[in-house]
Amino acid sequence: MSAKIVAGCLVGLALCVAHAASAQTLTAADLGYLQTTYGITRGSAVIAELTPNETRALHSAIDDLKTYPAGRDREVQSYLALVYGRECKRWARDHAGQQCSPSPLAAAEPGKAISDSVCAECHLFGTATAPSFHQLAMRRDWNAHKVSHALQHTPQMVPITLTQHQLDELALYINSLR
Repeated sequence: MSAKIVAGCLVGLALCVAHAASAQTLTAADLGYLQTTYGITRGSAVIAELTPNETRALHSAIDDLKTYPAGRDREVQSYLALVYGRECKRWARDHAGQQCSPSPLAAAEPGKAISDSVCAECHLFGTATAPSFHQLAMRRDWNAHKVSHALQHTPQMVPITLTQHQLDELALYINSLR
């Protein structure tokens, strides 16, 4: 009888450990959603260094509202913006003179730096009124003229002015997010 109790306890313990381990990783469905919606892969800086608590919270934001896509998108956008800010602070602490982690594509780094300082608040992951750069990149190819036109003809962005060179760099960065 005691052997059955011990075996039962071991099975229960194994299930608890397996559940705790799975709760600390993003599922394949989570990663599929992040890739499709935001262009975020497992190696993307914004999720690569998540703490276990941040990972659980992101999983919950994705999974708990999957039957209400608009609510899920708002919740995930908000959470990604929060953890991106944390990731940038961690990166800046460990890499003097750098605001956030670099772009995986070195040529897009100057545009990412512009985005981090001017655009990321609204366009890195998108908002209810502003599409994400990933969504914009998936819709069309961007160039300096198109970026300039968007800046001049969108009321919320009218105060933003960039040089021709900055427009080129930002367009390259947006296109890199496909």
